[in-house]
Amino acid sequence: MSAGPYVSRLASRLFEVRGSDLLRYLRRRVRTESDARDIAQEAYLRFIRLAKPGVIENPEAYLFRIASNLVYEHQLRQRNEARFQVLDEPATAEFTPFDLTASAHVAKRVRAAIEELAPAPRAALVLHLRDGLTCAAISAQMRVSVGMVKKHLSTALAHCRRRLRDPDL
Repeated sequence: MSAGPYVSRLASRLFEVRGSDLLRYLRRRVRTESDARDIAQEAYLRFIRLAKPGVIENPEAYLFRIASNLVYEHQLRQRNEARFQVLDEPATAEFTPFDLTASAHVAKRVRAAIEELAPAPRAALVLHLRDGLTCAAISAQMRVSVGMVKKHLSTALAHCRRRLRDPDL
């Protein structure tokens, strides 16, 4: 018997037995019902995708841990969106033409530095900065170890710092 059907049946059984508990747990941690339902659905999908039947001792705890990690990622994303919401507002009179030109120039240099990166460090940096993902989440998405994600992020950030310090490198 392959792991796929077994894990799917296990996820279905968990949904029947603990589905309402999981939703109640998520509702207490996120703002909206739709967010709770989306996170629950993603938790079940990841459970099915990541579960190794012979290794999981407590499937309920495993599912709730996945959900907890997703809540954390969701909260990080919301914080990042709130932080960058200010940038989406139209420019006000307090910005001079010089400020706007300087900002555009720096943004162009940052973009160029990121584009110079190898694919793996670039992907790790974008997932971390743009999407607000943790090293563990990036590790799962890129299918590399957490240590490798940290190495990619370190490499990418060091490169960007060098390029911003000295654009002629």
